[in-house]
Amino acid sequence: MIGRTLGRRKSLKPAMIDVIGFDLDDTLWAVAPVIIRAEQKLNTWLTQAAPTLQYDVVSMRELRHEILASQPALAQKITELRRQIILAALQRSNIENALTLADSAMEVFLAARNEIEFFDGALDVLGNLAIDHRLGALSNGNADIHRIGLSHLFEFAFSAEDVGKPKPDPALFIKALEHTGVDPHRMVYVGDDPALDVDAANRVGLKTVWLDHGRKPTGFSEPDITIYNIKELPEAIAYLKDR
Repeated sequence: MIGRTLGRRKSLKPAMIDVIGFDLDDTLWAVAPVIIRAEQKLNTWLTQAAPTLQYDVVSMRELRHEILASQPALAQKITELRRQIILAALQRSNIENALTLADSAMEVFLAARNEIEFFDGALDVLGNLAIDHRLGALSNGNADIHRIGLSHLFEFAFSAEDVGKPKPDPALFIKALEHTGVDPHRMVYVGDDPALDVDAANRVGLKTVWLDHGRKPTGFSEPDITIYNIKELPEAIAYLKDR
């Protein structure tokens, strides 16, 4: 059952909702098992491709702080950051063709990173909402809607790497508004994180739907609607349209 938390910073008025933006990880699928499996596949591939590598995926994490200290801009580029970590591990292990191997390793990781299992009912919800709305993805992660098979449903997809700043910075939401040409009150954003999704989208003036997985809220503002299962989203959108 959806939870209705209304009457906060903006008055809801009858308005057509044209665009629905989605966070991806932990909104349409659980991300932790995806990353674990992707790192396992990466580790297996590296073991075979570079048998003398002195690092595994776990020990490579120790290189993260060192690389970020020397290249702080990589904090906003998670894909390139991982590639640089792999490259450093290969080079420090005196592996030949380190650059080529790092690129190939990232392809292995990204292919596995986009092998996801949708939450029950998520694909049906997206298909139904896409009939009357323009859908898009706004994510801090590096999931790829084309690899995942959502490009026929999503009109746009922007990541933090695309705009250079992760949520809660408003850049992703501003990019979506510029792309779609709609006013903020005609766009809804759906996400699982109270601070990165709800607070950030609220500040830009979007309507917000929080998918509550039972974690303690960490945000400062209230969503327009709280849902507890992605299957409840169509009802939440219909409710917002009537306000």
